[in-house]
Amino acid sequence: MNKIPVCSLGDLSTGNVQVVEVEGQSILVVQIDEEYFAIESLCSHADISLESGEIDESDRTIECPKHGSLFSLETGEALTLPAIKPVKKFPVSLDGENVVIEL
Repeated sequence: MNKIPVCSLGDLSTGNVQVVEVEGQSILVVQIDEEYFAIESLCSHADISLESGEIDESDRTIECPKHGSLFSLETGEALTLPAIKPVKKFPVSLDGENVVIEL
C-alpha cells in the first residue's frame, strides 16, 4: 500500500471536509475530534460530490447533498437509500503534522 501525505493538520477542523486529489481519485478527508476519516468523494448512487454534504459528528456519517443518502465515514457503507453501494474508504494515519492516507 502507498502511504501518501494529503494535507496538514492545520488544513482540517472538526466537522469540516477537505477534498484532495490523489492519483486521479477525489478523496474527502474529515476530522471529528481526534479521529480522521478518508472516503471517496463521489456518491455511489449519482456521482455527485459529497463535499458539501452535511456531517453528523455523533453518527460519523456524511449525507449526500443531492438525494440524502447517508454514508459511514468509518466504513464507507451506504446506510440509507437511494444509495446501495459503498464508497471506498481509505486508512488514515498521522505523520507529524501531516495527514496520511493509504491507497
